[in-house]
Amino acid sequence: MLINKHIIHAQNLSFDRSGRNIFSSLSFSLDSSESIIIKGKNGSGKTSLLRCLAGFYPITSGKLLWYGEEILPAYYSEKPLISWLGHFDAIKGSLTVRENLMFFMKIWSVNKNIFNEAVKVFSFGKFLDCPASWLSAGEKRRLSLLRLSFCPAKIWFMDEPTTYLDMENKEILISIMSKHINSGGSIICATHENFHLPNTKEYLLA
Repeated sequence: MLINKHIIHAQNLSFDRSGRNIFSSLSFSLDSSESIIIKGKNGSGKTSLLRCLAGFYPITSGKLLWYGEEILPAYYSEKPLISWLGHFDAIKGSLTVRENLMFFMKIWSVNKNIFNEAVKVFSFGKFLDCPASWLSAGEKRRLSLLRLSFCPAKIWFMDEPTTYLDMENKEILISIMSKHINSGGSIICATHENFHLPNTKEYLLA
């Protein structure tokens, strides 16, 4: 059962890699309609912590539970549980922007109206039939955020999502993150930015 449990519960988490301790003694929980912001200088372990919480890396010690279980469920209410936005934008350059988006639209059974609204919000209409390889770094990041905005996953893991974004698009990012939280979703984000999101907990890695 996935009801009445913390989405994520971490107790005294520690993680070592290549014989070096990356972080230790971390405890927190994440529930629906909440966000966790992880801050810290470069090399402090922000990305490693995200990867542990998402199930990509095994923790060294401590307890990590997803909905009260030690195994990360793949789905929540027949929808994917997690979405990952990392340093790489996961875009296939040989496909058009439209083809890149349609691939995920079909997988996630996204309503066409929702898709069209997302394209409008990110002002991507003029790029839809361009090869994705033509996009600048900032445009590729916006394309990744556009895709994320219609992703039905319960939890968004985001690693430095503002990279390559100007102020206008940072504001759009904050808007879609807030909308996700207010609609019952959850976010764990590693960033150096000061985000003003609903129901936010902030953790600083030394």
